[in-house]
Amino acid sequence: MSRRAALAWWLAAAAAALAALPPAAAQADTEAGAQSSGWYEVEAIIFRQWEQGGRHAERWPTRAAEPYYPAWQVPAGCGGEAAGEDGDRPPLRCLGAGQRQLAPHWQALVRSEDYDPRYHLAWVQPALSREASVAVPVPYHWRPPKEAAATGQAPQPPRYRPPVYGLLRVYKERHIHAVADLRVQRRAVAQDAGAEALVRAPLHRLVQDRRMGSGELHYLDHPAIGVLIVVRSVSDPRDD
Repeated sequence: MSRRAALAWWLAAAAAALAALPPAAAQADTEAGAQSSGWYEVEAIIFRQWEQGGRHAERWPTRAAEPYYPAWQVPAGCGGEAAGEDGDRPPLRCLGAGQRQLAPHWQALVRSEDYDPRYHLAWVQPALSREASVAVPVPYHWRPPKEAAATGQAPQPPRYRPPVYGLLRVYKERHIHAVADLRVQRRAVAQDAGAEALVRAPLHRLVQDRRMGSGELHYLDHPAIGVLIVVRSVSDPRDD
């Protein structure tokens, strides 16, 4: 069985297992609005996956725009003080380890020789519309660039980039949407590397906007990186 076939089988089994779990006060997901009622638990695993070589190898660009979104936020309780540029958006908060459902998937990736799991992120957020949505940095300590730097309107000195980094965002229209804007470096670049090495470090881009249903496990595929993500409708956590 090929690696992708094995992963597809594993995801199907995982999705069935998640579907068998009792619903957590599910909300209707068919209404739109500036800010929909309801709350979501968002859980995502981001992992490297080894690419094909030879003539099937992917071509790596030498440059790629940095991930950018004007409103971003580090969920409160995720390894430090909450931070962000989010205007008047309501605060996001971390989802505790006891409430996470993808821990077995993380362990399965750790045991596999085909994958290199990087981040397991989980937070709680309101059901925000696309216009009011807030991005979450990946990893939490990475800081997105300012708009002028991201769009090339102002020069910015090269800076250190984690091996895998970017933004995840969840919003609600008639359906739930999960947006991934991630970068992965083909080779590690040290924090004390020179400016030329930082600028020319080959990057892959994963940019996807995936429509989802509450509680559905989705796999965002890419030759060099993969994302497992699930969004669950829940009752207002402030009532707990």
